[in-house]
Amino acid sequence: MKLFHETIICVLALLFILLMGVAFEKDREHHLELYAKEQQIFELQRELDEVEDLYGKAVYHIEMLNKERGAE
Repeated sequence: MKLFHETIICVLALLFILLMGVAFEKDREHHLELYAKEQQIFELQRELDEVEDLYGKAVYHIEMLNKERGAE
């Protein structure tokens, strides 16, 4: 009877370890997905910064052209 109880405890411990491994793997996959999304956000933010910079330069040049035309 003691061997039976020890076997049950070992099986339960192995199941627990297996479930923890599955949970850990799912958590790791979730973190990898989040990391990929963060990288995508950083890339989009960098592109947005470039567009804003170009827009600012375009506005500046238009203002300079308007001032030149106004001075003529």
